[in-house]
Amino acid sequence: MHISRIKIENFRNFSELDVAVAGNIVVVGENRVGKSNLLEALRLIFDPGMPDSARQLGLADFWDGLEELTADDKISVSVEIKEFEGDPDILAILTDYRLDDDPHRLAGGRTTT
Repeated sequence: MHISRIKIENFRNFSELDVAVAGNIVVVGENRVGKSNLLEALRLIFDPGMPDSARQLGLADFWDGLEELTADDKISVSVEIKEFEGDPDILAILTDYRLDDDPHRLAGGRTTT
């Protein structure tokens, strides 16, 4: 099982990020470029121990490049997962997230307004 795509919109310093992932990932960069924000976005999806209060995003979590925040603006974090078919335990947990057009891929995410 591996993450094959990461998409983030309007979250902290990410206006829009859409990255196809192949192989292992190493996140490298200068201070204040978003390494921790990337990991926090993934944590929103993958960390079952994260309290609900930490999942409640606020105005400060929106990308600060938005000129004026409207009701249509939202934060979206999603991941796509591939190669999970060989593990029946993982398959049982993730089966509801299978894509209709490709049951060998999963998509899950979180959106907030």
